[in-house]
Amino acid sequence: MQLLQVQDRNQWQAYHAIRRHVLFELRGQAGYDEDHPDEHRENHLPLLFIYDDVPVGTVRLDIGLVGGAPATVRLVAITPQYQRQGIGRAMMEALERLATDRGITQLEVHAAPDAVAFYEKLGWLLVDADRAVPLLAKQIS
Repeated sequence: MQLLQVQDRNQWQAYHAIRRHVLFELRGQAGYDEDHPDEHRENHLPLLFIYDDVPVGTVRLDIGLVGGAPATVRLVAITPQYQRQGIGRAMMEALERLATDRGITQLEVHAAPDAVAFYEKLGWLLVDADRAVPLLAKQIS
């Protein structure tokens, strides 16, 4: 298993295919934009999780521009056939290692309501449950 920063054309295609399917199509939403400018900002790291040489997950780590600001975890997606097998946990652990290696000490995520329990199992704390998309945070080291 490995978490790779998306760089080449094949990785970008896999990254977008997973996100489009899991976060849009399966939720009945349209309007996925592969060319959204946030994907290419200097401080944003689009990441692809590989398991047995197969792309199975995506996440983007948006690193705060102000020193000490938390980094934001965005657009976490695991392909349906790999869900509930520990792949999401492994991807998030790899993400935390990557963040720690970059000197990041705090992460935050705006999670879909049905994903809150997943994050809580990984040690994330619910910060604001009153939002349509709850905010969770985690200290890492």
